[in-house]
Amino acid sequence: MFCQNQDDLLRVGVCTFLFTVVNLVMCSITMETFGSSIKLANVHVSVASQELSPPRAIFISEVTSSSMVGTIMALLATFDEAGVLPHEGTAQANQVIHGLIQLQSALMKSESPELAAYWMAAKAHWTSQDKEIQDGVLGGKGLTARVLAALILYDQEHHLWKDQRIVSAVQAFNVTHADWILIVDLFHKANAVFRKQGLSIHRVYDAWRMNMPGGKS
Repeated sequence: MFCQNQDDLLRVGVCTFLFTVVNLVMCSITMETFGSSIKLANVHVSVASQELSPPRAIFISEVTSSSMVGTIMALLATFDEAGVLPHEGTAQANQVIHGLIQLQSALMKSESPELAAYWMAAKAHWTSQDKEIQDGVLGGKGLTARVLAALILYDQEHHLWKDQRIVSAVQAFNVTHADWILIVDLFHKANAVFRKQGLSIHRVYDAWRMNMPGGKS
């Protein structure tokens, strides 16, 4: 087990690495080919010693604030700590980054009243679940772990992809059904890992979020 100083250094390394990766993707405003693979952070290896292979082309319509970059970075770091992030050099490694970024954009920027209503219903459903109170209320900006959990929980009873109006809204931000399935699968796997360790995925996320851009604001 790492000592506190080693753990702090590790978090700084992972944060720096993920900021480079996610900020590069989120700030892309035109289609551009960077190659076919991307190195994802490994919590057991010093990030400083790793080489970054450029990601495949991903289209992002607008430059997003560093705080929103930090939200995605924290989710990726949480999945990585659980050991469920796709292997480097795979299409899924790029897909999960793309899916999280674009889903966050859809939630924050879409003008669809149906998507807004779905999110409000998901939020209400989440806060009504007594078993989740221990993990705190929904808060913060962007696609936080709790926001993602709320959407996943609500989707179990009210399938997002069966409402064509909502589907059209998220597809306008290049979010596919395959992206959603991958994100949900990673979340469930990470949640299971942390539960076995006696941890809350949301507390793990919160710890990472504090070390990311905008985390202390």
